[in-house]
Amino acid sequence: MADYIFNVARLLAQTSGSRRTVDVKAPPDVLNVPEVIAAVRGVAQLTRLSDAILVTGQMRALVRVPCARCMDDLELQLDIELDDEFVPGIDPARGGTVDPGDRWLLDRGHNLDLSPVLAEAAISELPPRVVCPGQCQRPLIDRPATSPAIDPRLAPLERLRRQMLHQDGESHG
Repeated sequence: MADYIFNVARLLAQTSGSRRTVDVKAPPDVLNVPEVIAAVRGVAQLTRLSDAILVTGQMRALVRVPCARCMDDLELQLDIELDDEFVPGIDPARGGTVDPGDRWLLDRGHNLDLSPVLAEAAISELPPRVVCPGQCQRPLIDRPATSPAIDPRLAPLERLRRQMLHQDGESHG
């Protein structure tokens, strides 16, 4: 079995509080998150709860994201914390299907697949805006709105725009 799918049938048969520690390694192609460029790795602890399996652990992911200023690719390491519950799809005591609510479902063979959890966690940990360390050597793409500087090559057009607006008194953008 893959290093991100774990059979928990034996753990489900044990009493609440029983634990199992697993090494996790999920390759980027199973996560389907384009920014993730290397396997997500870490150690997870699987704990039997009364009606579920609790997965806790610390993972690391290497991602590639563009600089917000110069658009050069930057590689960052993300620290991902897991704290998720998985429930069987069928209630072993009653035999009916289980409403998972906000929890993840185990498959029919009691396999716990961490790939969707890791993908969701990696996406939520991606920083919204990354800037190159130090100074970018390229011009800024996202110049602050408070900057009144106008490209000198566009100055004649700006003068023409002001003359036209002054004559008719309306703003056309």
